[in-house]
Amino acid sequence: MKRRSWLVLPALLAFVALPVVAGHSGDHYKCTKSTQACLDEMAAGMKNHGWLGIEMDKSESGELSIKRVVSGSPAESAGFVVGDVLIAMNGIKYGDEKNKEALMAAKKTMAPGKQATYTISRNGSEKKLTATLAEVPSEVLAQWIGGHMLEHATSQIATK
Repeated sequence: MKRRSWLVLPALLAFVALPVVAGHSGDHYKCTKSTQACLDEMAAGMKNHGWLGIEMDKSESGELSIKRVVSGSPAESAGFVVGDVLIAMNGIKYGDEKNKEALMAAKKTMAPGKQATYTISRNGSEKKLTATLAEVPSEVLAQWIGGHMLEHATSQIATK
């Protein structure tokens, strides 16, 4: 089974953030801006996103399972554990195509200090966990932006 690793951005950054998520697959958002314009826009936009502090795997069927909970993160404080499967964020279910726009709209409102409630499945039972989002740590922000900038460099080399 092919799996994709996603570093969840702000609140998920699920994704929770953005069309730009570390660990994209080939069918992801493609930035068409210049490298500098993209860098400036990403840094400005991401600095106001809330951060949950989880890494996830997304299966081919769309199931989002937590593979890492960052120590000291809002996710750890809220009680997330490795193996939890994300079902919904603020009542909006993941994996349902009709909820795609609602999820994107909800993610845009995720800011440091705001709360987000996640429905998870753990050992066959559903549970709700509420986290107060934090600012994205500078090392995480650098990792997200760095990964995206590498895509720019690879694109530029490929077109030459």
